[in-house]
Amino acid sequence: MEKQSLILLTEIEKITTSPFNGFDDGLHAVKSLAKNNYKALYPETNPVVELLNGFDVLQTEFVIKEYSAFSYAAIHMLLDAALRNHDWKLLQNEIIRNINEEKGEETKDIPHLEMMRQGYKNDLGIETDNYTASGITMSFLDKMKRIFKDVDNAFVAGALMAFEGSAIPEFVILDKIVTAYRHKKNLPAITKRDLTQLYIDGHKDFEIGHEQGLIDAVKPFITAENAGNMVKGYIAVCAALSNWWEQLASEAIYIGVSNKVQLNTREDFDVTGAFLN
Repeated sequence: MEKQSLILLTEIEKITTSPFNGFDDGLHAVKSLAKNNYKALYPETNPVVELLNGFDVLQTEFVIKEYSAFSYAAIHMLLDAALRNHDWKLLQNEIIRNINEEKGEETKDIPHLEMMRQGYKNDLGIETDNYTASGITMSFLDKMKRIFKDVDNAFVAGALMAFEGSAIPEFVILDKIVTAYRHKKNLPAITKRDLTQLYIDGHKDFEIGHEQGLIDAVKPFITAENAGNMVKGYIAVCAALSNWWEQLASEAIYIGVSNKVQLNTREDFDVTGAFLN
C-alpha cells in the first residue's frame, strides 16, 4: 500500500508539473491517471462493491445513507462553481443547465433529490430526511466544497469534469449497492413505479450528457498556460472521492464487527448501594 501510494504521488507530481499543449492533451493525461490509480471510482474495483456480498442489511443501509448525504450536497457544489466561474459565461451557462435538470426541468418539475428521497423511503424503507452523516462523509464534503470554491477557473473546470465524469460509473456503483440491499431485505420486485430505480437509471443517461456538455464548455478556455491547473482540479476531486469510498468501506466493516461483539445487556455496578449503605 505504501509503495503504491508513493508511486501515485510520483505520477501526480509528474503530471502536475508537465507542460501540456492544451485541453485535449491535459484531459487525456489526467483521465489515464485516474483510470489507472483511483480504482475506487469504478464499479469493477470499488471497495464497497467488492465487499457487498459479505455485508449485512445494516452495513449496506449505512452506505446508502452516506451516499444520500453526498447527493444532497452535490447541487450546492455546482452552485458554488457557477458563482465562481461567472466570467467564463459558456461554462457558467452549462453548470446552470445541469442544475436546472437536477431541479426537475426534464422530470415534470420534480427535483431529482425528491425522487431519490421518496424512492429510498417508499421502495427501500430507508429514511434519509435529517440524516446526520458520519464524520468520514462530513470531512469529505468539506474537502469537496473547498475545491469548488477555489478562485481559479481552470482548477474548478477540471474539478467539474471529474465530478460529472466520475458520476457515470458512480451510478452503476449505487445501482449495485441498492440491488444488494433489496436482496438482503427480500424486498418486492422492481416495478415501473419504483422511484429509486427511475432515479438511478435516469442519472446513468443524464451524466453522460453532463460530462460532454462540460467538456465542450471548458475546452475554449483552456490553453497551454492554464491546462496544468485544470489537471490539478481534476485530480483533487478524484482523490477526494476515492479516499471517501475507501473510508466508507472500512467504516462499514467496523459497523459489522461492532454489531456482532456488542453486549445485549450490561450489568451496572450498584453505585447507590455501595456508596450510601
